[in-house]
Amino acid sequence: MAGCERRFLELSKRLAKRNHEVHVYTVRYDKRLPKEEVINGVFIHRCAYSNRYLSTWNFRSLDGVLKYSLSTLVQLSEQNFDVYYSNQWPMIHSFFAKPFASPLIQEWCEVWYKPLKVMLLQHLLKKFGDYHVAVSEFTKQRLLNFLGLDKNKVATIPNGVDNSKFHCNPNKKIWGRIIYVGRLVPHKHVGLLVDAFRIVKEKIPEAELHIVGSGPSMQIIKNKASRIKGCFIYGFLPDDQMVKLLESAWLFVSASEREGSGIAFLEAMAAGIPFITVNYPDNAAKKITRFKCGLAVNPLSESISSAIIRLLKSEELWKMMSRKALDLAKSHDWNIIADHMDKFLRSVANKWL
Repeated sequence: MAGCERRFLELSKRLAKRNHEVHVYTVRYDKRLPKEEVINGVFIHRCAYSNRYLSTWNFRSLDGVLKYSLSTLVQLSEQNFDVYYSNQWPMIHSFFAKPFASPLIQEWCEVWYKPLKVMLLQHLLKKFGDYHVAVSEFTKQRLLNFLGLDKNKVATIPNGVDNSKFHCNPNKKIWGRIIYVGRLVPHKHVGLLVDAFRIVKEKIPEAELHIVGSGPSMQIIKNKASRIKGCFIYGFLPDDQMVKLLESAWLFVSASEREGSGIAFLEAMAAGIPFITVNYPDNAAKKITRFKCGLAVNPLSESISSAIIRLLKSEELWKMMSRKALDLAKSHDWNIIADHMDKFLRSVANKWL
C-alpha cells in the first residue's frame, strides 16, 4: 500500500470512530470490487471503473484520470458534506470537484520546483483550495515561500504510524540486515542503494539487503542485484510479513530523490531502526535527521555505503539513534495525528457555517 493510501486509510477509520461520517471517493480499478461498501465505518465509493487508470509503467493515464475526475464530479453534485478533503494527486480531480465542494481542503504531500507543467498546475491548484494541509513542515514552507499561500490557511498534519503493530526487541534484530520498503520507481534510486550495498559486502560479507516493494523498475533492480549474494527482492509483501522483516532489521536505507514526508521511515523507526537517507533538495526525510534518529549523506554509492558501515560498526551510535527513532515514532502515532485532523476539520466546518 502506497503512502497516500495508507494515510487516508488510517485517518479515515479513526475519524469514523470519532463520530465523523467519512466518505471516500476512489477509482474502481477491479470490477470484482463492489461499487459501494463500508469498511471500518468508512463509506467507500468506487465511482469510476478504469482498466487503463494506470499505464504499462504504473503511471496514471490521462484518460483514466479524466474518467475518475468526471465521475467524482457527478457524484459530488448529488451530495452535501460539511467539509471536502482532496488528495493532491492526480490534481485534475480537485479542479473538477470545486464547483460542488465547499469548503475544499487541499492536501499537499509535496511541492515541486520543476518541471514547468507541474509548477503551473500547482499554481492553479492552490486557487481551488479554501484551506490547505501539508504533510510536513518541509512541504508547508514550500507552500508558503514558493506558492505564496496565506499562512493562516495552511495547517501541518504529518503522517503517522500504528505503533501497536511494531515491537522493538534488540535481541531479535539481525546485525547487518538492511531494509528498503517503498515503490520501485526511478526517483527512488533503489539501484543506487544496490550499488552501495555491493561496496558494503566487500567489507562486511555478512551484510544483507532486503528490498520490499514493486513498480516499473523491478526488473532493472533484479538484474542489478542478481550477482550480489545476500540481496533479496520480494516485491509486495502483506503487512504482517513486512512488519516482521522490519522488526528483524538493523538499518533502513532510502536513496529517494523526492519524499513529502515518508511513512516507511516512520514504520522503520517504530521498529527501532535508525535510517540513512540522502541530501536531495526535494527529500523531506532528510529533515528528520535533526532528531538524531538517522543520517543524511550525499547521493553517492560511496557515501551511502560509508554511512551503512559506520552504523553497523558503532554500537553506541546505533543504540542512541534507535532510542531516538522510537521516541519520534511514538510522537507520531496515528491516534495522535487523527486528533489533530479531527480538531482541524471541525474548526473548518465551524468557520464555514
